[in-house]
Amino acid sequence: MSDHSIHRPGRRAWLRGLLAMGVAAGSARSLSAMASEAVDANTGLELGPAEPFSFESLIQRAEKLAAAPYDPPPRPAPEAIQSINYDAAGKIHYRRDVALWKDGPSVYPITFRPLGEYFPKPVAMHVVAGGEARAVRYRPEYFDMPSDSPLRAVPEGSSGIAGFWVHRSRRTHDWFEEEPWATFQGASYFRAVSETGQVGMSARGIAINTAGEQEEEFPDFRAFWFQPATSEGDAVVVHALLDGPSITGAYRIALRSRGDTEMEIEKHLFVRKTIDQLGIAPLTSMYWYTETPNVHLRGWRPEVHDSDTLAIWNGSGEHLVRPLVNPVARGYSAFADQNPRGFGLLQRDRAFVHYLDGVGYEKRPSVWVEPLEDWGAGQVTLVELPTNDETFDNIIAFWQPQGAQLAGTALTYRYRLYWSEEQPFDPDLAKAVSLRAGPGGDFGVARVPDTVRLVIGWEGDRLASLDPENATFEVEASPVGEISNVRVRRLPGHADRWQAEFDLHVAQDDPVELSGNLLVDGEPVAEKWLYQYHREAFLEVMP
Repeated sequence: MSDHSIHRPGRRAWLRGLLAMGVAAGSARSLSAMASEAVDANTGLELGPAEPFSFESLIQRAEKLAAAPYDPPPRPAPEAIQSINYDAAGKIHYRRDVALWKDGPSVYPITFRPLGEYFPKPVAMHVVAGGEARAVRYRPEYFDMPSDSPLRAVPEGSSGIAGFWVHRSRRTHDWFEEEPWATFQGASYFRAVSETGQVGMSARGIAINTAGEQEEEFPDFRAFWFQPATSEGDAVVVHALLDGPSITGAYRIALRSRGDTEMEIEKHLFVRKTIDQLGIAPLTSMYWYTETPNVHLRGWRPEVHDSDTLAIWNGSGEHLVRPLVNPVARGYSAFADQNPRGFGLLQRDRAFVHYLDGVGYEKRPSVWVEPLEDWGAGQVTLVELPTNDETFDNIIAFWQPQGAQLAGTALTYRYRLYWSEEQPFDPDLAKAVSLRAGPGGDFGVARVPDTVRLVIGWEGDRLASLDPENATFEVEASPVGEISNVRVRRLPGHADRWQAEFDLHVAQDDPVELSGNLLVDGEPVAEKWLYQYHREAFLEVMP
């Protein structure tokens, strides 16, 4: 999901970029002030002159920017930066002694990330205190790197900073030696850890035309402003300016580390050019394969995925769950709703023996979106792209407000992101935890062609006190598909584990939408199960 095109900005284009972000003003006085730098005594960072800053002023800046033509961000030394691949990036290390807040006042130090093959655009960084902001001036000395590192090709006056890490508390951790708990780098992408300390899927500031007819657009966070957290559990407040060909935005992101990570986000968006498909609170993940069959190349491990389930708590109070798929061609699903209560991409399978490697997929965080106000009419959109490896994210889910967003429109959204093992607000319902498949029909008799048996695994304390003899699984297939042989049973020796199984006959390759409810005495006892069935993916298990 990176932009690999090369842009060669001159100094004039670089100054235009600063002007657009409000980092420089268009007067001789402010350009002169840019040259007057001060060294921060606590960090060794070179900081620019103090300028007034507030979230309200950032909102006004984003609105004004949307009224002007889009000016792409600069890309210094593009050929050299393009050569900073995984190996070259591994030789570039930010220095501990120039970390922001290494000695305070914030308990969470911040270090900066270099430009690279997938992060070719510099981002302006600012420190906020007392209602004033000071820009961090880039110096190559901030990084330990080889004498021939491509990062040294960044010309004087440009920046080699592409993002930042928020580290563990300096009071209770050897923060520099541990993984950061929040990372912002690349377009509007960011991610965080759960209590397991493992990173995985990402979130984005915005998604534009991800599944539409137009080419997908990746707006950039062009600048960040940091406010410190003076105590553990307090929020590190990050303000961000978003800019892209079709939209601008002002963001306030309050990050809290409590083992799990929470982010409270307020964003004010200004549409520069009409957008057919706007994605709010986008979540991006990787799904290659699980125990569910698929036609794509499979690796030596039993399962490979950052997430395996989309979950939705809709405005009418239903809890929906949709296992992810690796489709033969791009898949698109839309779940219409009014004022959703939440949705998320979850990693439900936490058993190490289901992965059998050292990558830590069983520890990957789930991410849940909780709207903090009514979002009106729209849909949770799920886009699934085919993949044959684990290198790139191929899953995206987001809230899509109803209709196209017209040029000149202003939008405001507030929501909270939870990075945790389980979804918050867990309902008292059994969970769909697995989906397996095999030939349809009964043993010892002729198999029915083009028929597959789907077996859903359910888990939940509630099931232990219920009798599966009184259970039914009501399942439907549309627009085509014939259902038969529906059964519900408890797994022997596991009171809280049930299986619902059924045969599905489909003789054509169009996707089939499945939905099912697990009922006991006519009452729902589990999440509503949804699935998009692609016949081509199951050919190997069909008679």
